[in-house]
Amino acid sequence: MAIGAALLVVSAPAAHADEVFWGGWYKITFHTDQKSGTSIAAAQQETPYTASYKITTDCAAGICTASVLDGPTPKDNATQSTSFVWSGSQWSRSNSWRWDCTLPDGTITYDPAHSVTTYKPQSDGSLAGTFETTVESGACQGTVTIPVTAVPS
Repeated sequence: MAIGAALLVVSAPAAHADEVFWGGWYKITFHTDQKSGTSIAAAQQETPYTASYKITTDCAAGICTASVLDGPTPKDNATQSTSFVWSGSQWSRSNSWRWDCTLPDGTITYDPAHSVTTYKPQSDGSLAGTFETTVESGACQGTVTIPVTAVPS
């Protein structure tokens, strides 16, 4: 459902911003079977989704930005280009878009939403985080939090 908005791609960064680099292919899993929140969408059954993305990093001017170079095409209601910024402890991105809200009768509405995605490096070299969305109005108004993980592929 919301996967296109979250194109999440990360790698284990080094401790210093000038050494941070993402490069290559990563398998990103959206654990939609573990989602939570106050929106009706949080209670809807979904199967986890895994996709591969190729990324690169640019650390010009002391800010490291990782950008998706290749992977599945985002949905029409999601941003077509995706990048994350390193904060010194995690990768993150924030975006506004339209959540594709599936109603009980099977119809879909597109509700205004804002998401924040974060990934923190784990000791095993993977990353773990969340895709947190606030659906601002409409039938799916409320929050949805989806756990996400990333591993080099």
